Amino acid sequence: MKRAVLAMAAACLISGSLYAQTHIEGTVTDSKSGDVLPFVNIAISGTTVGTISDINGEFQLSVPDAHAGKDVVFSSVGYALVRKSMQELANQHAAIQLQPMDLNIEEVVVVDKSEKGRKVVKSVIDNASAKYVNVDYSYAGTYHSKVQQGGSIRNSSYTFNAYDSHGYSRSGYNNAFEALNYKFSQVNRDFKVNNYQLGLNYFDFVSGLDFMRAQLGVMNPYTLTDFDFKIKSDDATKTVLEFICNKPDLLNTGACKPTKYSGTITVLKSDNVVLESEYVLECDNLSLQGMSVGAGANGTKGSIRCKITYGKFDGKYAMKSIAAKIAVSGGAEGSISLDDEIQVTSANYKVPGKIKGKVFYSR
Repeated sequence: MKRAVLAMAAACLISGSLYAQTHIEGTVTDSKSGDVLPFVNIAISGTTVGTISDINGEFQLSVPDAHAGKDVVFSSVGYALVRKSMQELANQHAAIQLQPMDLNIEEVVVVDKSEKGRKVVKSVIDNASAKYVNVDYSYAGTYHSKVQQGGSIRNSSYTFNAYDSHGYSRSGYNNAFEALNYKFSQVNRDFKVNNYQLGLNYFDFVSGLDFMRAQLGVMNPYTLTDFDFKIKSDDATKTVLEFICNKPDLLNTGACKPTKYSGTITVLKSDNVVLESEYVLECDNLSLQGMSVGAGANGTKGSIRCKITYGKFDGKYAMKSIAAKIAVSGGAEGSISLDDEIQVTSANYKVPGKIKGKVFYSR
């Protein structure tokens, strides 16, 4: 059954009236050297709203007006914390300087049991720009969603076309989200859409679980030392690593506050790329629409179980599939669980088909 797909502009008019926001942006640098500082944690004090600076030290964050009176906190390992009021940052490109701290620590000899696994991951990261699609590209496929909520089960399927203006250039998380546009050519459901909530889809959320596309989680070269690695198996073709994050709160993107993060990574030796990964992420304040509105949902508990596969498209690697089981409890609308899957059938980075806007609501 074909459904008409509403334009992104209509959805933005709805969400804009519900979520008034203040936009802040700027660049973070080292106060002594003047070097830009990537991956600085930027958080609204007392909330789960936050982001990180990108590889050029730049950041952008939309803050709900409900938090307009709160401070913005900038923090990074080895630097003194900086706190700014929202008024100091609004309506300008702010220049934030972090003061490096002198850490007088006695020399300790430590045997790092994770060193071999960490070197494998670091090698994949260093090799990513050569092996993955690191330019803009378009891709097409299917998206299936099963939503369980309040005793009901809703199934839907979509045929989609997507355009990623960054590709696997491994920019910051927020930049990667903004770079993805998509539209649906066909929508099939086993239920009727009679309110806004029923018309929502979670394509943005599920596609955002691709950790190779953004410098996020275990594939972030700046936080590798916060992970323990163990080689699960190693043969002539593949290395399988187990990982666990010792500081999951560093993964805070504003859509949730991670409490546990672990999984496996399968690396194909011939091309030195991630072929497959499975991981579990447990969170507080998980919001399924958090990536769109820039805020978590206070008081909720959530878990994400994800499996990602990567394939070769015309000589370059990109996401081939993402299967995600997501559960959220404690929210205003009760418990909700998703069983969603994206399957990519074709990709083109030589002559990509460009698309404007997102369609996270369809009737």
